[in-house]
Amino acid sequence: MLNSKERVIMAMERQIPDRVPVYPVFTAYHGAQVAGIPYSEISQKPQLTNEIICKVGLEYGFDGLTLYADPPNDWNANLELISQNNEMYYRSINSGELVTRVPYDDMPVAVNPDPPVKEESDIEKLRVTPVSEYFDKGRMETVKEAVKQYGDKVFITGHCAAQTMNYLTEVRGSQQGMLDLYEYPELAGQIMDIGSDISIELGKAYIEAGVHGIYIGDAWSSCSIISPTQFREFCLPRYKRVVDTFHSYGVKVYLHICGNSSPLFEMMAETGVDAIEPLDPLGGVKVEDAKKRVGDRLCLMGGVNTLTLLDGTPEQVYAEAKVCLEAGMPGGGYMLGSGDDIPQKSPKENVEALVRAAHELGKY
Repeated sequence: MLNSKERVIMAMERQIPDRVPVYPVFTAYHGAQVAGIPYSEISQKPQLTNEIICKVGLEYGFDGLTLYADPPNDWNANLELISQNNEMYYRSINSGELVTRVPYDDMPVAVNPDPPVKEESDIEKLRVTPVSEYFDKGRMETVKEAVKQYGDKVFITGHCAAQTMNYLTEVRGSQQGMLDLYEYPELAGQIMDIGSDISIELGKAYIEAGVHGIYIGDAWSSCSIISPTQFREFCLPRYKRVVDTFHSYGVKVYLHICGNSSPLFEMMAETGVDAIEPLDPLGGVKVEDAKKRVGDRLCLMGGVNTLTLLDGTPEQVYAEAKVCLEAGMPGGGYMLGSGDDIPQKSPKENVEALVRAAHELGKY
């Protein structure tokens, strides 16, 4: 009988394992809910992130886990946690400004974020963190510990997103970043090159920490936002460079583009990745369509509607997983998963139904 790590590797190589692996988009956002921990506690102690992902993910029986770099060990040296208007905030000790709002059950939210690149000369402010710094500042500690404890049995991936569109909109702001594609395409490309360089160094740190695969991608690269022509011009060549680099170190790479990724399937395969996810039905994506078009070139991951996981019954999740399995599993090269991040308040029974479907219906 194969273990989870072996099962995922076989699927990524488009071979036929003993059963379809289960590898959903799963973060501590839902994990904290299952563990009974307010997400605000994780925002105050980010090192808990990977611990929760491993604990809850293994309890569910996921075959793969995606982990995150820790913040620098001095990340909160100049921040203080305060209460204001019945909400919690991190405030800069140096400037007195509020930096981050910490909701009780939501993701931390930056307060009035100011994009760092307002004009071309500001590009000099962008910095590529070298591999050594990730280790010198303790940013790989929980990743290394997880690999040590679980890496022989479970496939472990390092989260290394924001090569292109996500990084552009992060440093230019969402509105200006989109305008840059038309008004300042050379500047947009320069920024994306830096984002790719940042991700390559982070990925190399994950690889040195012992992970088996690297997660890349940008939600903003979806055709829900940009056109296929823009994807080919701005995203495809940079993804290729990142993928080639990581493959040279002998790890698997999978590409996450949620929303409407259907027009991009062939280009996503052209990047050279081993797998694509999450086959988001909310973006109109169908596993059957992806299988017909690129299933002979790479592994497919995902397909189960996140709204079904959130609002449906276990029976409905199971039935939807059955449809995905029937479309994706013939010939191998498919992993059952969610159409995007498992919603925070999804009932545990619904996620268990997803796993059960793979065990009962996904056998070869």
